[in-house]
Amino acid sequence: MKKLIALVLVLVLVLVVAWLGATFYVGMRAETLFREEVAGLEVIPGQRDIIVDVFSYERGLFRARAVTCLIIQGEMASTANLGAMSGKICSLSTIHHGPFAWTDDGLFVGIAASEEVLDLSELPAEMTAMVSEIFQGKPPVTGYSRYGFDGSLTMKVAVAPVSLDSPMGKVVLEELQLDVLRPTAGDYPVNAYLSLQGLDVSSPKMGFAVDSLTGSVDVIAMLGGELPLANINFTGKQLRWSQGQQPMLAFDLTLQGTTKDHGDTLSGDSRLWLNQVAGPMVPLPMDSAYLGMEYAGLDKQALVRVHALNREMDEIQTRALMGALSGNGEQADMEQQMMRMQSLLEEMTQVAAEQLLRPGDSELALQMLVDDQGERQLTLDSKARYLGVEGGNLPTLELMALSEEQFQQMLDIQVHLDMHQGLVPPPYADRLVALAEQGVVERQGERWRSVINVGNGVLSLNGQPVSRTQLQARVQAISAPDSDPQAEETETLQVD
Repeated sequence: MKKLIALVLVLVLVLVVAWLGATFYVGMRAETLFREEVAGLEVIPGQRDIIVDVFSYERGLFRARAVTCLIIQGEMASTANLGAMSGKICSLSTIHHGPFAWTDDGLFVGIAASEEVLDLSELPAEMTAMVSEIFQGKPPVTGYSRYGFDGSLTMKVAVAPVSLDSPMGKVVLEELQLDVLRPTAGDYPVNAYLSLQGLDVSSPKMGFAVDSLTGSVDVIAMLGGELPLANINFTGKQLRWSQGQQPMLAFDLTLQGTTKDHGDTLSGDSRLWLNQVAGPMVPLPMDSAYLGMEYAGLDKQALVRVHALNREMDEIQTRALMGALSGNGEQADMEQQMMRMQSLLEEMTQVAAEQLLRPGDSELALQMLVDDQGERQLTLDSKARYLGVEGGNLPTLELMALSEEQFQQMLDIQVHLDMHQGLVPPPYADRLVALAEQGVVERQGERWRSVINVGNGVLSLNGQPVSRTQLQARVQAISAPDSDPQAEETETLQVD
């Protein structure tokens, strides 16, 4: 019996030592992960004058406490107001070590679980008081992170509710939360979910409100480290604009978008639905609308390069803005930046003209639909297919030298327009009748229709071949100012 008890005690001791050893090892791993995550943050892409840094990390056996702060350095630090903010905006983190971590949400099995609170207590007293009033004494931003043994990472960031009302206006926010999941040890995929509820921002002159806006952005991959391959899905309820106390525009929205990798080429689409549309800012008789775009056959490497060039241009503009804010921008630097911007723009134009489009494969389709009280008011369908010149792309200079007729032969284009009579303002009704007489549009009952096709260098209008010059002449004849006898008489008197 004594041997059995001794054996049990030894096993318990071994398990305790193993658990403590595992906790100590996991604690070191948790610190490494935490520091890597902070080091990877970019406050402003490509700009190192504003960074986030780990001020302190105190690691114990079962948990650690870390302080990370916003640091202003370089040229930005020389600006009095910005420099004074350095190290004053911090996040306080409590990191519970695995393999078994006890958190406010219960037991977590993994490397680490942390809770973060935004700390603004080091800001000037008047700013601290203002923040406390806006967020009703609660921490402005809180969050948590969960690091799994499989390399997964789960994060949540939440903004405290806001209720502020003053003679200058009001700000109300019921909920703003961002959830992020990285299910594997790699950098991608990353799944993000946003929830915004009860936002109302208004002043005596204007206001903006959102009952709810929820949705997800799933980044599947980052092509060439530059171009995100993503799926987007958002739904908004009652987005509203107002001027003074007068409602101007309100609608619900659904936004969807995807990008797909086909090896050497990319395709994608974006779709926007508007419903419950109302208000005096609505330009047409409508209560719902749809706008869709689809593209295919874009060269992947060229598009990655275009994004990289655009990112560098944004970084140059950001540096110029930072230099202007700090007052340390020098004329020589500005001239050098402008020269670099010009060089980037020229390269972007060249890549877009010579590499981005693939003859015979690159396509673009646009569609717009407008409805009112269950009846279709407007349909606009357009499709374009790029053919190139003799199946290839021309150098940029040769492309710029092409005539309109030669450009016309590079594309297959179809445009279909169908519009209800009710969309036509009374002053333009006569113009449409004149356009119909010229064959530019056709009237069918209460609808006006027009179909334009360009293929094999041939332009057709409503099924009839027509030259570009003829089409321009017809439209110009209709759009010429109407003769006004009274105006002509007045002009004659002034000449006399």
